[in-house]
This record gives sequence, structure tokens and C-alpha cells, in this order.
Amino acid sequence: MIREDKWKEAFSSVAMDEADQLEKSITFEERKQAESLYRHHRDTVLRSIRKQKASATRWIFGSGAVAAAILLTIWGLHRPAPDIITPAAVPVSTVPSTQTNESVPTNTSTPAMQTADPAANVSELEARLVDFPKGKRYAVYTGPGEQYERANQQKAVVSTNDWIEVFGMENGYAMIQYAITSTQRRIGYIEAASLPADAKVAGLEFSHIPVTLTQETGLTDDPIGEKAALHVLPAGTEAEWLATLDDWAYLEWKGGIQPVRGFVPASVVCLKDAE
Repeated sequence: MIREDKWKEAFSSVAMDEADQLEKSITFEERKQAESLYRHHRDTVLRSIRKQKASATRWIFGSGAVAAAILLTIWGLHRPAPDIITPAAVPVSTVPSTQTNESVPTNTSTPAMQTADPAANVSELEARLVDFPKGKRYAVYTGPGEQYERANQQKAVVSTNDWIEVFGMENGYAMIQYAITSTQRRIGYIEAASLPADAKVAGLEFSHIPVTLTQETGLTDDPIGEKAALHVLPAGTEAEWLATLDDWAYLEWKGGIQPVRGFVPASVVCLKDAE
């Protein structure tokens, strides 16, 4: 009996070891199959989701494009007509400034630009660039002579190191335009002897037509740049209309301490005979 029990015990031990190994083997294979099956289904599901997303995206963008086209069509039918914009007049010169000729005055009163047809047959100012010898500086007056007011508190000067345009000559003086800063210019007069020897400059022909200002406005020597006022002239001021520059009337005013020439909007000028 003792020997038989030992055989049974040994047999049971071997059977249990084999059963345990078999269970482990089956579990490993099942695990492999389960993992493979999981990966297969996972990839299938992911591909399906991606396809659904792509279809949904195409549907959304397509619907959005159709809706946008409908809205644009409706807006175009009911959109108000655009405003008509009149382009600004072209200045005498578009030459950029690279140098400051003088200090900028503190008076910044700026008249509004207005469009008006001249009420008299006056000449139109035209200027052209003249190449001056470099390194010179000349006093600038508002009119052709030292009796006229000098801008910038009697300190206005022009440097020949920058560009200078010349309109013409009168009474031994040349009417010029030059840059003070990149945004401010000045129109005035220098002695004609300052011109280069080879410069061919014609004489100025002015009208000297008596006019009256219909409203208060600034008299400026810078109609193209910042339009800073030399003087603010009240309504009813009398002056002489010399010429035009685009929409500006070039006047001579003698109501101050010294006579002065400058520009006002042509729309505020009225012929005295028309009053």
C-alpha cells in the first residue's frame, strides 16, 4: 500500500505539471489571438472613423461654400452704390526732401483744401528743377524784394544742398519752391543773381486782379505740404490775385506791417466787381 500510494502521488504530481504547462500554453496562444484580433478590429474602427470624418468634413465645407455663395448673392443685390471719390490734384513737384533747410515755425493753422474754378483769367504757376551749386544758402522773402515779409520770423533761408524748383523771375528776384522738412515746403523769392549762370528762367506774368475773401482763411506759403498759415485773414480782406496753383489762388496782401505773398483756397476768393 505504501508503494502504491507513492506511485499515485508521483503520477498525480506529473499530471498536474503537464496540466499546468498545457494551461499556460493555451493561455499564451489565446492571448496572441486576442491581441491580433484586437489590433485588427482597432485598425478597422480607426479607418472607419477617418472615412466618416473625411466625409463629414467634405459635407461641411461643401455646405459652407453653398451658403456663402447664397449670402454673397443676396448682399450684392442689396448693396448700396459706392461713393464717388474725386482724386486730389497733383502737386507741382514730387521731389522728396532729404534735408532740413530751416527751423519749423510753431504756427500750424491749416486751411481746408477746397475745389473751385478760378473766377478770373489768371496765369497758372509752373516750376522746374534747377541744379544749383552746392554749399550755398540764400535769404528767402515772400515777394520779389527785401521790402516783403520774410517767413520764419524773418529767418527763412534755402540751402542749395537740396532740390530747388524755379517758377520764374520778377524785379531781379527768382520765385522758388524748396523743402524745409520731408512734409513741409516753402514758396518764396531769392535774388536772381543766385541762379546758376546757365539757368534759363523766364519772367513771371501776374494779373494783379483786385479780390475780396469771402470767409476767414489762412494765407500760406506752403500750399502743397503742411499748409501752415503765415497770417489768418478775416472775411472781407482785400488783396490782389496774381496767379493760380491747382486749386489755390496766389495773392499779394498789403494789410500787414510788410507786404506779403501767399496762397489761399481759390473757392474763398471773390472778384471785387462781382460783389
